[in-house]
Amino acid sequence: MNNSKWFFFSFTLPAKNQTARMRVWRRLNSLGAVIIKGALYALPARPDLHEQLTWLAKEVDELGGEALFLETGPPANMTPTDLAACFTQARDADWQAIEQDLLPLLDQTRQPGFDADALESARRKLAKRADALQAIDYFPGGRGPRVAALLAELAALLTGDGPDAPSGPAIPKLAASDYLGKTWITRQRPYIDRLASFWLVRRFIDPDARIDFVPADVQPAARADAVRFDMAEAEFTHVGPLTTFEVLCAAFSLEANVPARLREVIRAIDLNDIEAGPSEALGVKQVLDGMTMAQPDDMLLTENALALFDALLASYSNPNTGE
Repeated sequence: MNNSKWFFFSFTLPAKNQTARMRVWRRLNSLGAVIIKGALYALPARPDLHEQLTWLAKEVDELGGEALFLETGPPANMTPTDLAACFTQARDADWQAIEQDLLPLLDQTRQPGFDADALESARRKLAKRADALQAIDYFPGGRGPRVAALLAELAALLTGDGPDAPSGPAIPKLAASDYLGKTWITRQRPYIDRLASFWLVRRFIDPDARIDFVPADVQPAARADAVRFDMAEAEFTHVGPLTTFEVLCAAFSLEANVPARLREVIRAIDLNDIEAGPSEALGVKQVLDGMTMAQPDDMLLTENALALFDALLASYSNPNTGE
């Protein structure tokens, strides 16, 4: 949407009429209006919104207040791009709020004996919020499709058609006890998928697991005492759309141990799709990039990364962090 004309709205109501003030404020929010420079409500100039604001101005007058309704170009100190960015920022925050409510539901579907009826009811409420938000996302920033994909994933999991169901990539279930005492081999200069994968191994499969690195152009042979991962012909690597980390989660049934939001952060960084990931994905990537540049020793880098993922897991497991 490329707007040269915009609607601006402001109103005043008697201080004693707080109920009416709240009603007008809620109506403006429902239309998707944003406050510009702390002074005026703004909306893109559209016929449907013109009608709504005309009626709202009349309602304010009837309540004993005053309303100002303008149709004009952008303020002299703002460009159309600046205005559009205000809408994108506001709606992205709204999408993120839905996502934060959605991810714990995805985690619950991977817990034994989850309440499918309660989760379906919660999913429908979130879908309704998403539909209402989609209608006022005038300048989309990309978070809407992500929420839609997560809602679709939740619906599929609740009907048994999700990525953990037989119709998804075939990931054989394995026992951690069969992988004790192994050396895990991967390529040199590990990054997000390899580091997170070995963290998963150390924390949930074998706390005494060892890691070894080989040059990118070397293909180690299969060994009974070793496990190759995230490399060609490895025992564990990408399968279909799944990252190595996600394959390990599925193979050892660790989804309940790793919150959905942490999995999404790792996936977004590994696929270089930061915009589609949780809001903190960029910050995690920047920390990881700094660790990689500052530490040339792969073993020390891995130990540092284990602490990073421990901290992330702790933050997502703490209800006071806004998970």
